Amino acid sequence: MDFKAQVVLTPTESKRLLSKAVLNLPEIQRALSDGILILHPSSTTIFMLGELGLKLTDERIWVCGHVSPKGLCMARPIIDTVLEDRDYTAAKYPFDLIIRKGKLLPFKQPTLGPALEEMDSKDIYVKGVNAIDLEGNAGVLLAEKRGGSLGLVLEKQKTKKFKIVIPVGLEKRIPIPIGDAIKAANKIEKAQGIPCAIWRLRGKLITEIEAFRQLCNVEAIPVSAGGLCGAEGAFVWVLQGEETNVQKAYRLCDQIRGPVLPYSLNVYECAECPNPVCQLSGRK
Repeated sequence: MDFKAQVVLTPTESKRLLSKAVLNLPEIQRALSDGILILHPSSTTIFMLGELGLKLTDERIWVCGHVSPKGLCMARPIIDTVLEDRDYTAAKYPFDLIIRKGKLLPFKQPTLGPALEEMDSKDIYVKGVNAIDLEGNAGVLLAEKRGGSLGLVLEKQKTKKFKIVIPVGLEKRIPIPIGDAIKAANKIEKAQGIPCAIWRLRGKLITEIEAFRQLCNVEAIPVSAGGLCGAEGAFVWVLQGEETNVQKAYRLCDQIRGPVLPYSLNVYECAECPNPVCQLSGRK
């Protein structure tokens, strides 16, 4: 008979779990030892850097866009780059975290375009998403009509054939098909923050279910969601399997308990923000 344990993971704790699982993938290990691994800056991939013992300097950026209580927002360095560089293109995008043979490349060396040109089938791009539907289809919120850096990544993947790995917590599951969400988010006239479209992203999806299975060989069953006092968005999980494996998974949950994001958000105050796209900007 299977042994069972019950645990609670907040969204931030799930991100740390997912980062461990992604780094444990054989293809990720190969890319780290003998290839290129690009991490799109996000609140999940930042934990991957921590697991690798890598730290960011102040000039780096660890998250691009994000959802905040006030609305959809963008990191200050991205706004500054787009506004200051009239020749800005996704190919010059400097904020991806590029790891070549296990070493984090210096800031802006190379920018995203040249790094993607170097990649082939053994290399991997890791990208968090903003939504997954009940069928496991993933979607990304985008403020740039041409897709920004993601548009460039998807264009280059067609010829370079590198893999895309998508870590995503089930807190981001939506109750409608991604196709319907894409249609609904088209041509937004009024928004709290930055009006965003949604693009579909295909790749290897890693949720908490796959993470627990891969790291501990247990089945993880979500039985409840939501909470209070910092547990908003949390999931209650039942871990099921051989007792030794379940005990291992339970200890893992204790180890990732209560982590805070390692860096603060670098954003403008709305009244001072020069972003011409944001509808909360001080320019409005």
